[in-house]
Amino acid sequence: MGDALRAISRVTGVPVTFDSRIVAGHTAKAVSGRLSGAEAIAAAVKGTGLESAVSPEGVVVVRRAVQPAVAPSAGGSSALLRASDVPSQSAGVQASAEEEVAGKPASTPASESGAGEPRIESFTRVEVTGSRLRRVDAEGPAPVNVYTRDDIAKSGQPSLQRFLASLTEVSASSGEGGFSNTLGQGTVQLRGLPLGSTLVLINGRKVQSVGSSSGNVFNLNLIPAAAIERVEVVPQGSSAVYGGDALAGVVNVILKKSINGKSVEVRGGAGRGYSDGSVSLATGGQDADSQYLLMAAYSRSTPLSMKQREFFLNGDYTRFGSDDARLNYCTPGTVRSISGNLPGLNSNMAAVPQGTTGKPTIADFQSTAGTQNLCNVYTTGAGVALFYGYETASLHALGERKLLGSWSAFTELTYLRDRMSAGDFGLRLGNVTVPAANIYNPFGVDVKVTAALSPDNGTEGLSRQTSFTRALVGAKGELGGGWDAEVTASMSADRGGSQSWNIRSNATALASALTSTNPATALNPFTTGRVATDAVLRGIWTDSVRRSAGRKDQVTGLVRGSVLDLPAGPVDAIFGAEGSRDSYDVSTSSEIHTRRSSSAVYGEARAPLLRSSSEGAGRWDLAALTLAARRDHYSDFGSANTFQGGLELRPLRSLLIRASAATSFKPPTMLQTHVSEMSYDASLYGLVDPARGGEAITSGTILRTTNPDLQPEHGKSRGIGAVWEPEGGLGTRIGLTYWQLRIRDMIALQGIQAALDNEALFPGLIARGPSVNGRPGVVTSIKNTEVNFGRLDTSGMDLDMAYVWSTQAGKVTVSGGATHTSKYAVQLAPGGAVVDRLGRRFSDYWSPRWKGRLAVGLDQGAWNVGVTSRYLGAYKDIGTSDRSLGNFWLHDLNGTLNLKKLWPGLLPGFKTAALGASIANVANREPQFAEGAPYYDNTQADWHGRYASVRLSLDW
Repeated sequence: MGDALRAISRVTGVPVTFDSRIVAGHTAKAVSGRLSGAEAIAAAVKGTGLESAVSPEGVVVVRRAVQPAVAPSAGGSSALLRASDVPSQSAGVQASAEEEVAGKPASTPASESGAGEPRIESFTRVEVTGSRLRRVDAEGPAPVNVYTRDDIAKSGQPSLQRFLASLTEVSASSGEGGFSNTLGQGTVQLRGLPLGSTLVLINGRKVQSVGSSSGNVFNLNLIPAAAIERVEVVPQGSSAVYGGDALAGVVNVILKKSINGKSVEVRGGAGRGYSDGSVSLATGGQDADSQYLLMAAYSRSTPLSMKQREFFLNGDYTRFGSDDARLNYCTPGTVRSISGNLPGLNSNMAAVPQGTTGKPTIADFQSTAGTQNLCNVYTTGAGVALFYGYETASLHALGERKLLGSWSAFTELTYLRDRMSAGDFGLRLGNVTVPAANIYNPFGVDVKVTAALSPDNGTEGLSRQTSFTRALVGAKGELGGGWDAEVTASMSADRGGSQSWNIRSNATALASALTSTNPATALNPFTTGRVATDAVLRGIWTDSVRRSAGRKDQVTGLVRGSVLDLPAGPVDAIFGAEGSRDSYDVSTSSEIHTRRSSSAVYGEARAPLLRSSSEGAGRWDLAALTLAARRDHYSDFGSANTFQGGLELRPLRSLLIRASAATSFKPPTMLQTHVSEMSYDASLYGLVDPARGGEAITSGTILRTTNPDLQPEHGKSRGIGAVWEPEGGLGTRIGLTYWQLRIRDMIALQGIQAALDNEALFPGLIARGPSVNGRPGVVTSIKNTEVNFGRLDTSGMDLDMAYVWSTQAGKVTVSGGATHTSKYAVQLAPGGAVVDRLGRRFSDYWSPRWKGRLAVGLDQGAWNVGVTSRYLGAYKDIGTSDRSLGNFWLHDLNGTLNLKKLWPGLLPGFKTAALGASIANVANREPQFAEGAPYYDNTQADWHGRYASVRLSLDW
């Protein structure tokens, strides 16, 4: 029993205390399912003559069974609560049993002699991401980094995407806003690997690649933030466990499972120029036969644009030793003559005077002759979004009901509606000809005008509406002989549309408005205000609408148990199968409808090889081997086999030495295997034919088509490391892992000229006419299609450590973590050089050499405070630039007050009440200048600046 209780504490992070003399001689009950720490302990001791209770401090106390304790009064009695009366505890923070909690001695003796305690015959096992096996210890052969709801809240980050981007194992991100690679969709790139290389799971199960991402990735913004219990990250390939898309690893978002009572949380945050807020309400309950949870949430945030940051208002970046990026797209604009000087002026150009309305005169231009209005085009109109605004309403529900014997049925439902929007550029006139007949033209001759219209004429922009539904039903129970089984059927789907405002311009309608002599139908390009009526503007600039949908239907089944007994212990195994059907539909100017079905079988086993010789509660596995294999079959490209193995060595109970190796794969996206065919005239592309001595190609066609031989991308990962967690260390820990990732057969759309230059590498892409006298025939067609060619190699070291000690002031924690990437080499072009992307900025995927984090916290029990510092190592700017970027720290503050502990009489009727506050980027450090639009590093930058948030949570 003692080992089992310590194991649950290590796995879930829930502090537990017990008297070893009381638990000696008791055997823990086997526990299955995803449970909170308090729930797992309650299940483990059920029927053993022991019971568990949770103190007001959150410590689970195991004692001899007594009559149920009376709940604390409104005055704050210190009586213990039953575990079932307390909301779920977060999992993931390492902790030790039988230790002081929050700097104060536990309420029950915590010393254990171990004498007389019999050998443990049954251990409580908890499922941890990275393996489908349930195990006693949180640490296995591959690292799993667990971040609790409390970690996310204390980080001060406004979204799950921003929190993940701050982690050391996430080397780069897709960015936010108008210059992001996903246009406002939340994503994560473990190790800085390409988009789509990281598999996102919800409660350990796959979800669809959303329609609005063109079927490439899942949008993290569709996960209700209020429902997140914790996030588990496996930063290495894991396809043998979870299937495709896990080249770089897995991010598993665990949603809340249970609550007993009611809970409300209100949160608000703000930075300069923007704000956000959310409210959630939850209710739930449980008894011996059933449990349920129902949660509703609403959140809203405002966008931030380049127009709201001084950095962009002056586009003359010569102050940074770069170029002047200003253009004539201003409000008002600049007029130029078609030939010679402008009539009545001594120059061929003149800036339209500020404040001009109606029809100007030539005299108005006398003072601006020879000058031009220069502006940053990205600050025209509403300004390009640095991040978008969102409005989200969600519902999360689950329930479980006991059926017969050990079998129970369970269900989960998540529904979310999300609206994203932000303005963009001003409407632009690019060197348009304004005829002499234009009633606002003062010059009497045709002139050229370049301008950006004021926002009251409308702006470009983007809005997107998405509804997301995830539903699951299943059953689980024991089969006998120590085996259990689970079957589920699930569906996750999104449907929505996006509208790009004023993105299309009608050249004919614009020319007509510029020529018109009627004020009702004319356009005035010389004003700072309204240039035309709504009818005229809407006739020139129109919206583009895109509707999309993605869906995944999946059925799974698995059995889990012990297949045989070795001298060191039982061999635990799992065998499973799953089948799924994916769909992706998009409607723009054309229709695309794609379908894919897949199936898989898999198995995983863990065999203890050696066990310590000591008797009783002190025994542990000295060595264990884990193996996994999986075969996936897809309807549109074929099959993939993946394998995974791991070795655990524990020479000491507190020391784990581990090694792992795995293969992985990423299937082609459905758009890559279902390309709509189109043909083009090859003579328009300036191509040359190397096979014919560099002869220009003046005939033939280019065919955009599907490659029927396209294969998945393949990956290999390896890792070796050690973790030391001294017993009685209150969470003290040191971990070091060396990792290596390799990707082969990367998929890319082959360049047309590159296909000609490497014809032998890609047979079938080039079609030729008959050869003449041994000379290759002329090119008749070229297939423009995706091919497997690219390769990527990266490796590095992860370090994490924490030291915890008790003082009179409270429990002090000093922790830190760092990722040092030592290699990041990429080859994308056939015959091209291997490009070193380590410490050199690229627009899509790359890695800095260093990324780190240091934190110090003090927990007094009734309150806690902490400071976290995030470090980004130095790296070079894009291309061949010698500009140095990075090498800076960002500092965050956080604190929490337990209102019921500080003032027991406050808020009568509430079981718990907590008030928290965070400030991210205390020093308000802005991103650095970087070469090329948008003139900052979108893969690292965060334009939120100093961001403060407060949150209040109440349970009753």
